[in-house]
Amino acid sequence: MMMKRKLLTALLFSTITLSLLSACGAENPTSTVDGFLTSIQKNDFEKAGTFVEGGTESLTTDQEETTEEQEELAMTMIENISKKYEFENPEEISADGDKAVVKAEITSLDMGVVMTSTMAEIMPLAFASAFEEETPETEKAFEEMTEKTMLKYITAEDAELATRTVEFNLEKDEDGEFKIVDDDNLTEAIFANISQLEDMFGEEDAESDSANGETAETQEEQPEQTSEVISVVAENKTYDANPINVTLEELSFKKAMNVSEDQQFDINNMYTDEPIGEEFNYFYIKYNAENTADQDITFRGINEIVLFSEGKQEKIDIAYDWKDFIDYDEAQDADYYGAVSKEGEVGAVIQTDPAKVEKVRIVLSESMATDSYETLTEEQVIEFDITK
Repeated sequence: MMMKRKLLTALLFSTITLSLLSACGAENPTSTVDGFLTSIQKNDFEKAGTFVEGGTESLTTDQEETTEEQEELAMTMIENISKKYEFENPEEISADGDKAVVKAEITSLDMGVVMTSTMAEIMPLAFASAFEEETPETEKAFEEMTEKTMLKYITAEDAELATRTVEFNLEKDEDGEFKIVDDDNLTEAIFANISQLEDMFGEEDAESDSANGETAETQEEQPEQTSEVISVVAENKTYDANPINVTLEELSFKKAMNVSEDQQFDINNMYTDEPIGEEFNYFYIKYNAENTADQDITFRGINEIVLFSEGKQEKIDIAYDWKDFIDYDEAQDADYYGAVSKEGEVGAVIQTDPAKVEKVRIVLSESMATDSYETLTEEQVIEFDITK
């Protein structure tokens, strides 16, 4: 999860790049800031770059690390910022030889809200895939979904705006012309409140390092979070929840290892009554549900899991007590509009020793007509005896 979140953060910030060119500024610091802000307002970032210290080299990322999709996203971001960009006349508040400070009141797209909204929507997906093996294909799919989600919030007609006063630091270059220093204030002038997201991640990383007494270097050396199959209960079993056909593709006991403190915190707060550590066992279900009718059907998938061991039972309520920590998949949406199919996954933390489980009970959801709530098929109880 932590690696996914850092990947997401890197992706978010990698799109915030400016394609600015180095050129002449102005002898008057106020004129430099006015020219810069006017250029942004007109979506002329090439000209805006003429007022900034360092130009392209200081304000762009390595082009080899930036994909075409990210560049397109950055251009769309800049275009939408410009559409709603307003500022009051810049005012010089200090000047000392080759340095000056100019302030301006700016109103523009609140990128802090855009980023946090994107995070809130995309992180459940990262959480759901935390135990899956990462491949170039899955990482690319994750990045594409993040970019599309961010774009949705950037282009929204009711996107939130932020008004703030920004103080620009300026210095004279070798030609004696004032240019805006490339610092956090410059970033804030364009990407309102983006520092809130940076601060949030900085604090989380610092807290994590402090708690573990680790440096960033030792963190990178930590083993990657993984999971392994302890035993398989069943595979590719098909059941009729008319008009839903359900195929239980995999039922298995799994062990999660090297679980980050981040992930432990999330699971302990939402998905289990007994706290977990860096290793824990869980019951895993992967299934496919297909609506074979043209009518709209409501089907929740897996209602319960019950494990029987040594005269005891452990009941895990999936549908109503939200004990599925893989909380983002197609089948999480219970409505099947016509003849469609959905893939579902369930991950439930268990306290019972998998080696001692004698029987597993799975309760499939009832199927209902979505418009009338008429029950078409009652919930089904499916049991699997474990042979030793």
